[in-house]
Amino acid sequence: MNKALSMRTTSSRAPCRRQAVVTNVASVEKVTAPAPRQKPGVPAGTPVVSPQDLPSRPRRNRRSETFRSSMRESSLSPANFILPLFIHEESDKNVPIASMPGVFRLAYGKNVVDAVAEARSYGVNQVVIFPKTPDHLKTMTAEEAFNKNGLSQRTIRLLKDAYPDLEVYTDVALDPYNSDGHDGIVRDDGVILNDETVEYLCRQAVSQAEAGADVVSPSDMMDGRVSAIRRALDREGYSHVSIMSYTAKYASAFYGPFRDALASAPKPGQAHRKIPPNKKTYQMDPANYREALRECRADEAEGADIMMVKPGMPYLDVVRLLRDNSTLPIAVYHVSGEYAMLKAAAERGWLNEKDAVMEALMCFRRAGADLILTYYGTEAAKWMAGDRLIR
Repeated sequence: MNKALSMRTTSSRAPCRRQAVVTNVASVEKVTAPAPRQKPGVPAGTPVVSPQDLPSRPRRNRRSETFRSSMRESSLSPANFILPLFIHEESDKNVPIASMPGVFRLAYGKNVVDAVAEARSYGVNQVVIFPKTPDHLKTMTAEEAFNKNGLSQRTIRLLKDAYPDLEVYTDVALDPYNSDGHDGIVRDDGVILNDETVEYLCRQAVSQAEAGADVVSPSDMMDGRVSAIRRALDREGYSHVSIMSYTAKYASAFYGPFRDALASAPKPGQAHRKIPPNKKTYQMDPANYREALRECRADEAEGADIMMVKPGMPYLDVVRLLRDNSTLPIAVYHVSGEYAMLKAAAERGWLNEKDAVMEALMCFRRAGADLILTYYGTEAAKWMAGDRLIR
């Protein structure tokens, strides 16, 4: 009885299943084949020519953003940036630098911490500190450079306390503390003393390491300073502190706004003292290329961990020279004059600021730089973050 009922039930459902299948097949619309693609039109007057017989056409690899980005040779990231910070304590307000629109002397304390917090939020976790020393603390021998409670040293401690994983670089040179405005001690006849200056540079570097600096950066261009600083750091127990040497620092016209920021330009001489009006006896001649290789070999042998070229854009050939002749990381300084030119052109509508800046930064990477010191650090990182969101 149950078996018969089961058979009748199965039999009665079978036609329904078959009908459903038929209905589904009948409901499928016929797919229409796409029409042949039409050739794009060309402007009237375009000549009709036979294709060139070219086995290689480089433009094929540039045809789309997807294709271009898939084989891009250089990349740029906020991790490549080192953000310069100008610090002062003449008031509790940030002071705009007229020749560097958008850049400020940051008031020591919360303002510095906040500026670094913003940079970090966009992936920039490396800074270099430049203190503006009050005139009353400047002397001809620049002892303030190694004051353990100096503005630079206190700023290092402030930032390392706030952000222990922040990489803090320092500037090792006497010009911010020297009443004569030079990177070294000036003899009465105008000679910049080398070995005596190096002694104070060593004291300065050690004081910065004691404060918590991760990388000390001699920018003075005195002979032998890298090896002397390395010995001094090691002797005092700071063998873990790195040295980023300004290996090829040129006597450039592009530093003007920086010297405005720190009031560190060479001062006029006096009746009994001759003060050189420029830094050409220790910084490199802009006409020289091979000399940079000599400095490179010396710094590498003396214990530099990173080598820098300064300025940036006019010296891309020197960046490439160092990259091709050393396994050390190479840094480049996108200096104040370069920043000011881009800002001025953008303010007048002559350049698209974002596009020009990002191109400049990418050029540094293409030339071989691993690290880029740039006043655009936070701004460029913001642009990059925005582009990622758009994509």
